[in-house]
Amino acid sequence: MKKILFFAVITCLLALAVSCKSTKAKKDSGKNEKAPVAAEEFAEKIEAAVEEKEAALEEAENTESEEDSGKSKKSKKSKKEKKDKIASEKKENSEDQDFTGWIKASKKNINERFGKIQIKVKSGIGSFTLAVLNENDKALPVLSTSNEYVTNAVYLKTLKRTYNLITDKTIRSGARKTADGVVISYEVPSVAQVNLYFSFFASDAKKDSDMVKITATVKNISNRNDEFVLKTILDTVLGETGQYHFYTFEDVPVKNEVLYRTLQNQKWFVSKNMNASMQLFFTGADCSIPELVALANYSTLEKNSWEPDMLSYRGFDTVLSYSNSAVCSIWKPMKLAPSEAASVVFYLALSGDGKPASGEKFIYANASDNSDSDKASTKDGSANGLVVITPYSAGEASKEAEAKPSVTEGDAASKLPAVTEKPAASTDVDYYIMNMTKEQLTPEYIQSLIDRIEELEKDTSSVNRQELLQLNAELDAILMYLRQ
Repeated sequence: MKKILFFAVITCLLALAVSCKSTKAKKDSGKNEKAPVAAEEFAEKIEAAVEEKEAALEEAENTESEEDSGKSKKSKKSKKEKKDKIASEKKENSEDQDFTGWIKASKKNINERFGKIQIKVKSGIGSFTLAVLNENDKALPVLSTSNEYVTNAVYLKTLKRTYNLITDKTIRSGARKTADGVVISYEVPSVAQVNLYFSFFASDAKKDSDMVKITATVKNISNRNDEFVLKTILDTVLGETGQYHFYTFEDVPVKNEVLYRTLQNQKWFVSKNMNASMQLFFTGADCSIPELVALANYSTLEKNSWEPDMLSYRGFDTVLSYSNSAVCSIWKPMKLAPSEAASVVFYLALSGDGKPASGEKFIYANASDNSDSDKASTKDGSANGLVVITPYSAGEASKEAEAKPSVTEGDAASKLPAVTEKPAASTDVDYYIMNMTKEQLTPEYIQSLIDRIEELEKDTSSVNRQELLQLNAELDAILMYLRQ
């Protein structure tokens, strides 16, 4: 722009000079013949000045351009350095926050199939649900899928507080896929890390994966010793469309809400309908036997109390919550020092082809080992180090006997006919009170006996007479013992 203005000024001056010379030449045409030569010399001088000025301007522009280029390069370099610095800070912050080693995809929802089982996870809140695939590869849910799966809950209790790991907004959660399953991670800041590991496998070498091993690991990340207790609630759905919500391993219907404080006589529980089946194993193999297992309406289990508030013989359906059953399991406390960890294990087996699930083939593969452990458990009243707590134990009965010094051991025996003779109602059955364990005196066990007897008596055409007599004799002997 400067160059153009400069040329315009020079051109005007040149035109003016020529015009003046021309006018003067007309007036003095005869006076001086050298005037045209002087004008030409003046024009040449002006052109030389213009060229010199142009060169100076061009040199100045080049210098300015180089300075601008240098500034631009410096600016770009500084911007890049600033951008790299911000990225580095973000990475450092991310690494500081990524204290459980979760990958970037840990916040993405998971929908994976392993053999015949489908698992879905809402990573942001750590909720999950399971389904089994039928012969047409259609997914049949076995756990609730409503409300973002939050009714399938995991709880952690410390000496100070109880946390719902799924609904508590102060807890960080994420999930990732592994080679054989899925891991859901929960972080209770400055308290604990909990990993819920779902490992899928086949109960038989000829099958696709039809079982899942669930391992819950708790790590103490505080700076003090603490006590941790785990609780799970599985919101089951299969039994809600069947005749009964649950069945025992003997296929006896569970007709009312029930709480078990010992599982010695219950190898597994079943939730099923005509299309699918799910077995829940809390004993056998490497299972960690819970302190209690409750089968109840979901509204009974979701209340604020840590242990379910169970009422004897209350039905599964309530006025406010119809046909909504669930399973609650609570494990024994784990005392952990800082950085220590401990785990609990249980299993699920699924079937989606209308046939019963067959997880017992894996869980009880070594039947002899299990029977030996059962005998040891019966002998010392414990299982896997767990002290069995029952509403009415043999120890309490012995205390009552000691409170009556006038009755000798021989007199007590004479007052219990079942000790010295068989129950009168079933003289062909070999059953004695002396062989009774304290687990047989619990209300849960007695109710299971009654349910089994009722079930056998329904089908009179193919009833197993010997089994019916045996059960009646056992029930009579228990009632006799409790009446003393």
